[in-house]
Amino acid sequence: MSRREEKKATGLMIAEKFFGLVMLVIGALTFYYTSSSLNEIVTDISPKIALFIQVFMYAISIGLIGLGIFLILAKTS
Repeated sequence: MSRREEKKATGLMIAEKFFGLVMLVIGALTFYYTSSSLNEIVTDISPKIALFIQVFMYAISIGLIGLGIFLILAKTS
């Protein structure tokens, strides 16, 4: 592998790890705000809709956290 290709691979690796960290932080913040704001949602709308929103947002946040962990731990070839 030439020096130029090594620099590209290093740049891609750093970008992948940084993007993984960003996804992890966004997922964690989504999880936190979903759990902390449920009481305000229930007072505004019905409990069944609030439960659906909570489950949906928890699924999205867990997916983002999983994607972030995967990107951080993945090896760039």
